Amino acid sequence: MSQESNLKPHPAPAWLTPKYVEEKLCIYFKDDSLSLKNLHIKPAIGNGENYSSVMTRINVEYTAHGSKDKLSTTFLVKTTFADKDPAACVLMSYGVYTREMDMYERILPRLSDLVRNELGDNRKLFAGTVNVDRARDSIIFEDLSLEKYKVACRLNKLDLEHTYLVLEKLASFHAAGAALAERQPKIFADNYDLGFYNKHTRGYEPIMRNLLQALSRSLELDQDLKKRYQWKIDRLVDRVMDYGEQSTTINPEDFVTLVHGDLWTTNIMFQYDAEGRPSNAIFIDFQFTVWNSPAIDLHYFFLTSLQENLRLEKQPEFVQFYFYKLVDALKKIKYSGRIPSLFEFQQQFRSKAFYAAFASLIFEPPMVYNGKEEASMQQILSLSAKGMRFKNDLYQSEEMRRKLHYTLPFLDHLGLLDEM
Repeated sequence: MSQESNLKPHPAPAWLTPKYVEEKLCIYFKDDSLSLKNLHIKPAIGNGENYSSVMTRINVEYTAHGSKDKLSTTFLVKTTFADKDPAACVLMSYGVYTREMDMYERILPRLSDLVRNELGDNRKLFAGTVNVDRARDSIIFEDLSLEKYKVACRLNKLDLEHTYLVLEKLASFHAAGAALAERQPKIFADNYDLGFYNKHTRGYEPIMRNLLQALSRSLELDQDLKKRYQWKIDRLVDRVMDYGEQSTTINPEDFVTLVHGDLWTTNIMFQYDAEGRPSNAIFIDFQFTVWNSPAIDLHYFFLTSLQENLRLEKQPEFVQFYFYKLVDALKKIKYSGRIPSLFEFQQQFRSKAFYAAFASLIFEPPMVYNGKEEASMQQILSLSAKGMRFKNDLYQSEEMRRKLHYTLPFLDHLGLLDEM
């Protein structure tokens, strides 16, 4: 199913008026003569593409400098769910909207300067910001599709070439974050400790419990998996938050930095060269950016975004590749903190491995959902017949049932389904 055919309309924010857009464009283009002539609004993402915000694409036609000739372009507008939406109630407790606005307004421009000026990489790192409106919890971005950036297919996942490119860019992002914190020690002091697992809120607990229970129900359809794993999944329901918090606790010997926190296929955009090979990757959606171990980005990325033959078999190789890129970037950027050895970093990666179980068993099924049910956080939270039908559908598809035959043994062999 194509993304276009899977788009579901949503009401545009009432404040997103022609007058509002014209005012912001005048500031962005630094041209008070700009006059908005037409504004077209439509959904920007499809069913199952995003569970934490509303994305709208706006097409604008305008004149400038007194000319009668119309110019046109598009932008993306990211807004919160309505106040009464169950998703908003969950997300507000994590400070995601204020954090992402802070990222685009304060942090990402600094990181881009470090990567460009000290790492010598002139490639784009993130989408340019048109406007941050804290009163409305909204951000207007460049539409990177105009520069031929596009998101890879969340169903087909990423191949080897895309994976190495993402790891290279991730190493630069992490190195720049560590250097920025070293130079401005308090820059990540506020609101950067609220990832999916943290010591302050368990707002995601009902979501995680409901999804694990749906996984358990799906195992009824396979007697072999049921016998081997259902009791372990049932036990995990009551312990998922404890284990998640344990996996994100920062140990004294850990190398830590600013991590993306939600690094999966649809939060990465690629640009391609004339031969169709990926030449750049940029990250989007910084709502769950946190100060923590880079290992959580790696686990989350590996288990949600890589093709099946890569994500389980080549992890040590990918960690080594990422680590060498990270060390090289840290040296170039003159980071003075302690850099672990590869052996130490592999141990750190293993110590955060419950993030792999969380990502693959709880978050990946909604990420790759391609069924007919309404895909939303409200449906995950709901115990209505409709909500239960959606959650069951997540795990009972033929593709997900096939995948569980590989994923469950992989996690179980690492001890991630046993008591921890």
